[in-house]
Amino acid sequence: MRKFTRTLLAGAAAMLALGTVACSGGTSTQAGSPSATAAPSTSTATPFPQSARYMADAEKDGKKMAIGISVDGDSVTAYACNGTDDEAWFFGNQSAGSIDITSKFRDTLAASFTGSDVTGALTMNGVTYDFTAAPVSAPAGMYTAALDGARASWIIRPDGSVTGVQFNGGISGRDFEQAELQQLNAAQFQAQVRNKRKLQQADQTVKLSGNTLTSRINGSEVTGHLVTGTTRFG
Repeated sequence: MRKFTRTLLAGAAAMLALGTVACSGGTSTQAGSPSATAAPSTSTATPFPQSARYMADAEKDGKKMAIGISVDGDSVTAYACNGTDDEAWFFGNQSAGSIDITSKFRDTLAASFTGSDVTGALTMNGVTYDFTAAPVSAPAGMYTAALDGARASWIIRPDGSVTGVQFNGGISGRDFEQAELQQLNAAQFQAQVRNKRKLQQADQTVKLSGNTLTSRINGSEVTGHLVTGTTRFG
């Protein structure tokens, strides 16, 4: 009888010890119990290469937009245009593989690097274009040139096709007084500032040599240069 009792007590102690180990292991805790802990989150951000260029063609409701992005270190320059009468330049920085930039005409570009492509959304003139931009190498890229107050900009694809817009002014310095701009809602800004720009298709005849482009602005020959992540202008 005593032997049986000792055996029963030993078995009970072993079962109690096993239960304690199981509860303290962390993996067998029931979900939703007070002691349950959520799995640690992991970041999905992928750093950009030190220097790279990306390009995409996007479409929404029959409207097409060409997009170019250049990254150099933390600096980012992007350009989007429809090849006829709309464009946007974006100047800013990337952080941990993410881009979130607003142009001076209130267009927005938000994107992230996937490790190979850049995916995101471009919003221009109230239309949002989802895009995936693939990496490109020279001579493909964005190019721009200026002459007598006009600026022509081009996106040159790897197959040599061209999409570009020329800006011919049409906005007074008064439109850019910050105190006034802050008082304008989205609709007022579109009508009084953004849509007062004079835009037309850029000359489609271009020649490339290295990182320079030769074309014309209003009939005069100009030399354009490759846009990098550090390119800046007003």
